[in-house]
Amino acid sequence: MPRVANQNNISDALIVITILKQIPRHWITASQIQQNLAELGMELSPRRLQRILESMRECDELQIDVDKTNRPYGYRRSVPDADLVIDNLPPTQSLLIRLFEEHMHYQLPAPISGSLRYLFDKASLSLKEQGATDKMNRWLKKVAFVSGCVPMMPPRILERIFNAVSEALYRDVMLHVKFENSRGEQNEADVSPLGLVQQEQRLYLVCQFAGYDNYRHLALHRISEARVLDFQAVRPEDFSLDKYISERHFNYSNGRRVRLILEFTSPETARNLSETPFNTTQKLQKLPDGAWRLEADMDDTVLLDGWIAGWREKAGIRKVEKVLIAEKA
Repeated sequence: MPRVANQNNISDALIVITILKQIPRHWITASQIQQNLAELGMELSPRRLQRILESMRECDELQIDVDKTNRPYGYRRSVPDADLVIDNLPPTQSLLIRLFEEHMHYQLPAPISGSLRYLFDKASLSLKEQGATDKMNRWLKKVAFVSGCVPMMPPRILERIFNAVSEALYRDVMLHVKFENSRGEQNEADVSPLGLVQQEQRLYLVCQFAGYDNYRHLALHRISEARVLDFQAVRPEDFSLDKYISERHFNYSNGRRVRLILEFTSPETARNLSETPFNTTQKLQKLPDGAWRLEADMDDTVLLDGWIAGWREKAGIRKVEKVLIAEKA
């Protein structure tokens, strides 16, 4: 076995182990490995890292592949990291991992998603090994997610685009993007990524264009190129994604806050709304004539109007009133 990075030196051995943990089953460049190490507080020069990687690649037991067709070179492991080797994953855990993978696909940054790939694959394999008639294997077909909106097929997002965007967000660095706007015009810009928002089937990057202080939304399926830059992203100190969303930038709001007053006759709707109220301001009471009255402070949105229109007949809605509370400045 070749000598790897001064094996007799404990410090060097720890460096090799740390580097090994940064090499996933998908391709990663030396510069990306160096950045990951820097985030862990381990500073290595590019030249030293390259020497260590070359020695590690020559060690057959580590099973590291290198792609020299392009620069910078790509590295990957053909076996999973040792701390993720799981021979017997219990069926219940396999099911939870499979559901997590399905519903968190676009919420995980690419570096984390890639490092969990083996775990996802192992969960799928474990379920298949239980047999086609196994109860646990069939359970996945007995669980479903139903959206409250009109179903639509999700737009196609290129994997390399999602990986670049999530990596830039994860590392807090800038992106160079080429994209098409809603009018079909082609543009390109350097942007500071601030957040990723999934709204039903669409995925949006909240960002600031270089030289501007306003916030923009870029639909990922309209981005044709995304390149991670080595420049630190400019993130406003007062920016909070939760606060930004709460300010109604993603719910088709007209900027008004209203007190919604509904009167309806359906006891089933009354039960549903008592179990899942609109918010903590909601008040629901039964009227003397057997109907129900609801009051709640709400954002005046297209989604709210759609809910009222969709339930008007089934809920027996006989009165709709919106009393203006405030209007966004």
